Amino acid sequence: MRSGLLAAGLCFLSISPSLAAATAWIGDKRGSVRLITASDSINGSSLQAGLEFDYPEPWHGYWRTPGDAGIAPVLDWSASRNLKGQVVSWPAPSRLVVSDLQNSVYSGHFILPLDLTLADPHGAAHVALSIDYAACADICVPKHAELVLDLRTGAGGASAESDLLAAARSAIPGTPAAAGIEIVRQHIESDGNERLLVVTLHSTAEAFRRPDLFVEGAGDGLPPEPSAAFSNNGQTVTLTTELPPDFKPSDQTTLTVVDGFRTAEFAGPVPLTARSRATPPPHEGGLLAILLVALLGGLILNLMPCVLPILSIKLFAFAQHAGGEQVQARKGAVATALGILTSFLLLAAVLIGLKQSGAALGWGIQFQQPWFLVAMAAVTTLFAASFFEWLPIQLPQAIAQISGGSARGPQIEAFLSGVFATLLATPCSAPFVGTAVGFALTGGPLEILAVFACLGLGMALPFMAVAIAPRLVTWLPKPGTWMVRLRQVLGLLLLGTAAWLLAVLWSVAGAVVTVTVTVLLASLLVLRAFATHRASDQKWPGIATAGLVAAALVAASLPASGVTGQHDEADGWQAFDPAAIDTLVAQGKTVLVDVTASWCLTCKVNELTAFADSQVKERLAQPGTIRMRADWSRPNPAIAAYIQRFGRFGIPMDVVYGPRNSDGQALPEVLTPTTVLRALDDAGAEKMKSADRRP
Repeated sequence: MRSGLLAAGLCFLSISPSLAAATAWIGDKRGSVRLITASDSINGSSLQAGLEFDYPEPWHGYWRTPGDAGIAPVLDWSASRNLKGQVVSWPAPSRLVVSDLQNSVYSGHFILPLDLTLADPHGAAHVALSIDYAACADICVPKHAELVLDLRTGAGGASAESDLLAAARSAIPGTPAAAGIEIVRQHIESDGNERLLVVTLHSTAEAFRRPDLFVEGAGDGLPPEPSAAFSNNGQTVTLTTELPPDFKPSDQTTLTVVDGFRTAEFAGPVPLTARSRATPPPHEGGLLAILLVALLGGLILNLMPCVLPILSIKLFAFAQHAGGEQVQARKGAVATALGILTSFLLLAAVLIGLKQSGAALGWGIQFQQPWFLVAMAAVTTLFAASFFEWLPIQLPQAIAQISGGSARGPQIEAFLSGVFATLLATPCSAPFVGTAVGFALTGGPLEILAVFACLGLGMALPFMAVAIAPRLVTWLPKPGTWMVRLRQVLGLLLLGTAAWLLAVLWSVAGAVVTVTVTVLLASLLVLRAFATHRASDQKWPGIATAGLVAAALVAASLPASGVTGQHDEADGWQAFDPAAIDTLVAQGKTVLVDVTASWCLTCKVNELTAFADSQVKERLAQPGTIRMRADWSRPNPAIAAYIQRFGRFGIPMDVVYGPRNSDGQALPEVLTPTTVLRALDDAGAEKMKSADRRP
C-alpha cells in the first residue's frame, strides 16, 4: 500500500506546474532520481529535503551497507553554497540473495530524507548535489546525476512534496520501543571459528511474522538471513545469524530489524573490551594503578548519598562500644569490615557468573529487580525491629565464629551492618568506582575478584582503623540510657530506608506489588511489637515472621501494573533517543543525555544541586540545547549498551554532545553547576559569553 501511495504521489508531482521545490527527474528506464524539498523557500537554519528514486521493474538500488555486491549511493555537496551540513536518513532495506551473495536493496519508488543545515539562515542557498549510484538487475549499471536547486529566503509555505517527505520520514527505522519491540537479550556465541549473533526480541504489539535482521559493522559484507525461533504465540522471537570468523564487534555495530512495515534500529552487543573514543581505556596505567583507584573509590563510597541511609547501622557499630573495652571495640570493627569484604567478594562471584553466561552487567542493576528490592526492604525492616528490641538477630554458628563472637550479640549486628552497607551502596557509582568497575568487567575472573576486593578493602578502611587503634572509640560518651534512645532513633532511620526502598519498588513493579509488600511488612512490625510484650511463647511469632517475609517475597513476583517511566517530557526533558543525537548535532544543536533511575540517590543529588541551579536551567532552556533523560529504573538493554559505550557500568552518567564534540563527553558521576555549564559551552557551536559565569 505504501509503494502505491508513493507512486500516486509521484504521478501527481510529475504533472504539477510548480517545480520550485524539486529538480527535474534525471535518469532513464533503468533508474532515475531527483532532489525535492519540503518548502519552496528558506525560513530558518535548517531545511528538510529528500532524494527520490524511481526504479522500474526489475531494477533496484542499494542501502548504505550494500552487502556482498553493489554500490551504496555516493553524495557530493561540495558545489553547494550556504550549505553547512547534511544528514541522510535511510529507510529499512529488503534482502536480495543471489548465488549466496547477501545484498540489501531498494526497489520501486523510495525517498532518502535529508536534513540540510544552512550556514546563513538569512541568505539564499544554492543546493548542488552530485550523486553516483547503481541500477542493477541481471547486470549493474553505474549512474550519475547532477541535481541543483536555488532557494530564496522568505516565509514560503509547504511545498507540494512536503506530504511525500513526511510519509518517507515516518518510514525511517526508529527505536525498538517506538516499533512495539523490546530487546530481551543480545549476545555473541563463539564455538571455535564459528561466531553467532543471537538476538531475542519480544513484541508488545502484533506477533512477529517474518522478521529479518541486518547487521552493520560485520566487515565489508552482510551476514546471512537469520534463523528465527518463535515462542509465546509469535510474540517472542530469537534471531540467530552467522558472523565472520574474524568479527570483532565494536560500538559501531548497528542492528536493523525488519518485520513487514515494522522496522527498528539499535546498537548491537558491545563486547566488554570495546571502548568509545570519548573515554580512553581505564587500564592504561596498569593493574596496580587500577587497584589503587579501586581502594580510593571504596573509601569514597562511605561519603556517597547512597550510603547515607544506612549510616545509622555504622554509627551504632561504633557507639555500642563507646567507653567500653578496647577488645570489644576491635571485635566490632573487625566484624563490620569482614561483612563489607565478604559482600564485595560475593558481588564479584555473582558478576563473574553473569559475565560467563553472557548477561548484561552493570553496577547497581540488582535494584532493577523487584525481588531484590523486596528482600532488602524486608531485611531492613527486620533490622529496625531489632533496634527496637522487638527481634533478636541470630546467624548460623559458623558465621558467628568467623566474626569472633557468639551466635547472638553485637558482633553479628556489626557483621550484618557491613553487609547492608555494601548492598545499599551499590545503586550509585562514586568517583573512581566507575573506572575500577569498568576495568574489572572488561577483564577476566581474576581481575574482577582483585578489583572488588580492593573496593571492599577501601570501604572497610575506617573500621580497620578502629580495629588497629580502638582508643578512637573512647572519644564517644560512655554507655548509658542514651544508648537505648539512640537505638530507637536509628531504628526509625532504618524504617526510612525501608520506605525509600518501597518507593523505588513502586517505580519498578507498580502499585499492586508495593501496597501488598507494605501491608505485609507493617504487619511484621506490629507482630514483633505485640510478641515482645507477650514473651511467654516465642515460637509462633517466629513462624509468623518467617511467613510474612516469605509472603512479601512471593508478592514481588506479581505482575507489574501501572508502571511508567520515572521521567516524562515535563520541564523540557525529552525521552532518550540515541538515534536522533547525530541528526541534532549535525543541525548545530547541543545535546545533554542524563541517564538516571529512581534507585540512584546520587542521581537525585545531581538533580537537586546541578540541574536545579538557575544558570543551568537557563542554559538548558535555550533553543539550541536539547536535553534527554534515559530512565534505567527497569532493565533496558539499549540503555545498558549506551552506558558501556563510554566504558561505564553504572550511573549516574551524563554525556554532552555538540558540534565541537560529536562523539560525546562523559561527565563525572558527581556534578556541579560549573561542570555542566562548562561542558555545554565547550560542546556548542559557539562558546557562551557570560560575564557572571562561575569560575
